Amino acid sequence: MIGVFSLVRATTWLIVLGLVVCLVPANAVAQTTPGSRVLVMPFAADVDANAPGGSGAALWLGEAASILITEGLSSAGVGALSRDERLEAFDELNLPMTSALTRATMIRVGELIGASEIVFGDLHLGTTLEVHARMIRLAAGREMTAVSDQAPMTDIFPLFARVAGRVAAQTGRLRPNVTPQTRPLALDAFESYMKGLVATTPATQQRFLESAARQAPTDPRVLMALWSVYSAQELYDKALAAANAVTGDAATMRRAHFAMALSLIDLKRYDGAFQALNALYSEGRGAPIANALGIVQLRRGAPSGGNPPAMYFKRAVDDDPENTDYLFNLGYAQALAQNASEALTWLREAVRFDAADGDAHLVMSVVLAGTGRMAEAQRELDLARLLGATSEGTARTPAPRVPSGLERLPASPDVAPMLRLRTVVANPAQRDQEETAAFHLANGRKLMAADRDRDAINELRRAVYLAPYEDEPHVLLGQLYQRGGRLPEAIDELKVALWCRETAEGRLALGRALFESGDSDGARQALRRALVLSPGLTDAQDLLRRIGG
Repeated sequence: MIGVFSLVRATTWLIVLGLVVCLVPANAVAQTTPGSRVLVMPFAADVDANAPGGSGAALWLGEAASILITEGLSSAGVGALSRDERLEAFDELNLPMTSALTRATMIRVGELIGASEIVFGDLHLGTTLEVHARMIRLAAGREMTAVSDQAPMTDIFPLFARVAGRVAAQTGRLRPNVTPQTRPLALDAFESYMKGLVATTPATQQRFLESAARQAPTDPRVLMALWSVYSAQELYDKALAAANAVTGDAATMRRAHFAMALSLIDLKRYDGAFQALNALYSEGRGAPIANALGIVQLRRGAPSGGNPPAMYFKRAVDDDPENTDYLFNLGYAQALAQNASEALTWLREAVRFDAADGDAHLVMSVVLAGTGRMAEAQRELDLARLLGATSEGTARTPAPRVPSGLERLPASPDVAPMLRLRTVVANPAQRDQEETAAFHLANGRKLMAADRDRDAINELRRAVYLAPYEDEPHVLLGQLYQRGGRLPEAIDELKVALWCRETAEGRLALGRALFESGDSDGARQALRRALVLSPGLTDAQDLLRRIGG
């Protein structure tokens, strides 16, 4: 049951993105085959004032519906996105995780993240709890027959088990008894647990989850949720104790031990963390474990005779070669070790997948300066500053040494395979071939004109990977992201495009995105610069007059 362990994220760390298949049982991996996973949205909840729990129950019942149906689907052998995967995908798409999204928006999100079906619906709590679930098959664009059921609130768990079973049957991928059914919490404990998940502040999350823990002190879902909330508030001793209290099957214990290792790292108890991670790695290789081992070695300084950090980061990259966090860590470790050539190789690979990675450009600027390539170093620094790099980003000239503290540590004990909003370049031998990049760029233009945004984004990402310093793919990606409401990503792509080559059209596109994001001053500056480059650009003139420039 991967879904029930997908809990509140620790907001001070970066979430693991990528295929991490070695820390979960083989049957769990089989359930999560890309293209056959269900996205279960929170349900719209309507609660009578005199219903059990009062009108406030509407605040958590909709999310409870999503979690319980996800659990039911997984128990039936139907792959479903976990709560953490769902939250991460919506966060990356800059969309609110709410039941109020239009059907068209839900469908577009499902297509972008590669879901096979979307489940959504509504529920009403009065004298009984009434549930209406709907499912859309994305490939066929067809809505299945609605599933409806009702029961007293005290029977919420069997009610959603029935609904999930009928939805699972509609997918045509039903495999009964694949995953053991999770033991339900007592209703009061479940209510506190759900309120803790959906609360908007860490203090409120902690209060509700601690209440749930008092009612169900051994439940791993509650304990892991507490670990995440404690970690977010830097209460690392409490986080360690919560993870240490988890008991359960092998997969549950594996996640808990991984969480304990992360807490030991935060407590600077590096020897204990290294031993715990080594034990996990010996039981089954996995990219997040290898990455965490590299972090330990980096922070404690590899002991004499010990393996260097880069060795562990390379293992993580070998297991998950598209994960930009692992690529960055490998390049960063090589930069700290003053291996300039290796550092540049891996940092450039990171920016192929994410050209807006400011810290990668920042570290490259230091490495290039160290090899005497000052012009290139300055250009990388300029882009890093433009993208808001997190360390020493205000310096006007490349720093004399690699900044510390930039390494990226995973933040979730839920190490199920996560979907990635990236696209693999099928043939690595084609890298850097201008003709291939031009082919993908041309396809991206055609697909964009045909409003096939997802396919266009995939093609343009391939073009960027093959030719990362060409401006047009970044401009088009920025326009697609803006069209999809992903304004921060749009602005970053357009900034990268202007760094590659400044054009009036690029400045105009940036001005439009900044204006739509609410940054009128930034938009004016971009539009004025566009008119310097092309005084007769009427679109820039019209938008500037509209803004009041």
